[in-house]
Amino acid sequence: MNAFSRSAATFVGIAVPGVLIAVTAFVAPLPSGSGARGPEQVRLPASATTAVCPGPLSLADDAAGTDEEFEAAAAPTTVARAVSASMTAPDGSQGAAGISAGVLGGDDLFTTDPGDPFVTGADGMGAPVLYTGEPAGESPALVSAVQTADADSGDYAGLAALSCSEPVTRAMFSSASTMAGEDSRLLLGNPTDAPVTVRVSLTGESGPVPVAGADSLTIQPHSMRTVVLGALAEGVPVVGAEVTAEDGRVTAALQHIRRDGLDPRGIEYAAPEAPAATRSVVPLGTGGAVRLRVSNPGDTAVTARLGAHSADGPEALPTGSVAIPAHGTAEVDLGEVAPGDLMIEADADVSVTASVTIDTEEGADVAHYPGVEALGDTQLVALPTDERGGPLGGDLVLAAGEGSVDVVSVGADGQRGDARTLDLDPERALVLGLADFGDARALELRSTGDDAFATVAARSDSGASAVGIPAPPQGVGYQDVRLER
Repeated sequence: MNAFSRSAATFVGIAVPGVLIAVTAFVAPLPSGSGARGPEQVRLPASATTAVCPGPLSLADDAAGTDEEFEAAAAPTTVARAVSASMTAPDGSQGAAGISAGVLGGDDLFTTDPGDPFVTGADGMGAPVLYTGEPAGESPALVSAVQTADADSGDYAGLAALSCSEPVTRAMFSSASTMAGEDSRLLLGNPTDAPVTVRVSLTGESGPVPVAGADSLTIQPHSMRTVVLGALAEGVPVVGAEVTAEDGRVTAALQHIRRDGLDPRGIEYAAPEAPAATRSVVPLGTGGAVRLRVSNPGDTAVTARLGAHSADGPEALPTGSVAIPAHGTAEVDLGEVAPGDLMIEADADVSVTASVTIDTEEGADVAHYPGVEALGDTQLVALPTDERGGPLGGDLVLAAGEGSVDVVSVGADGQRGDARTLDLDPERALVLGLADFGDARALELRSTGDDAFATVAARSDSGASAVGIPAPPQGVGYQDVRLER
């Protein structure tokens, strides 16, 4: 479960004459008491995995006509890949989840049965696609999907890749802009059976940014909504966006298209940033001109200390701190930074989120790297693909830290390669070429501690893009049940 939507506990009380039945969504010892107790735990099955790929770039309907020389072009070809890998059930048996894919709110595309691992080809996308991983018995549904748009010429030249996301209750983005030539928009999906009300709030360098018109919208079941941030607040250079689902869950991504007059300057997707915390870690896999954004969702202004590591060790930065106003987003230009990581430590108990935007050589493309959550149990990331189904170039980046990470490649047939154990170093990042993992279509990662942070950096002749590591699947769980008179 993505940590944006994680809650400490869920409590439901059901009144029955003389009896109170309490159900809590965590496993904990039951307190002593005088009431009679029934069965203490209910066993829950492994959960299905749900992810939405938003599909081809969302383009402005009014792009044509804004300039006499401008002619609207079609979005670059977008392809998706889904991977299902085997997992071990509590009884020791193994199985891979089945994959169901369908146009969000439309036709079914394909379904595979649970049991054997499965890797799709490069499936062309014309609309948003919902992927569902159905567990094989009690084996967790280890499924990942990625979409890739790659164009080396035209109005939308660049590389944009995205790990398709699970529904969440809250998502934070700090890398938007609504200045001329900057098209930032939220792509919000509702894969559930009920409408969801979503509230969007914006932050800037001085604090909250007023929103033109209503700040909430309804997303109908099995549908996508696009929110053009320039329509909410025009001409703001630094924009943070917070998406809150008030009565359900939605998927969220930030799409960014840049243009300098008639010249394309890149395309990119940004995944939601790790939840606000006093420490934020941003692994970087692209070298170039770096701009750090830090958002502060709290009521108190905060100063955050900055640090960086490359594969060679600690990196010197032109500034060692950044000040962020309450409910604001700050930007700091860090100049050229090598692939590795940036670490943001907030003073006091104020929590922040962070992201990094990198301009590639000659400003031809842009890459957004969000702050990420620490790796945990087994996680699977499908790797971006070209239109023919071949893997793109790039790197796996592990931030400086402690402990170790086991990495296993998953080939085109769904079979695992040999595990590689990578020992982390608190003074330097690890940057490994994806080619080091052979003809991998996905990577499986497992951390031995709680201080490992990773991302995948994709590269092509068109540009660069960041791909996040999806959260681990949910296996068999338990709920406490207490009966008291």
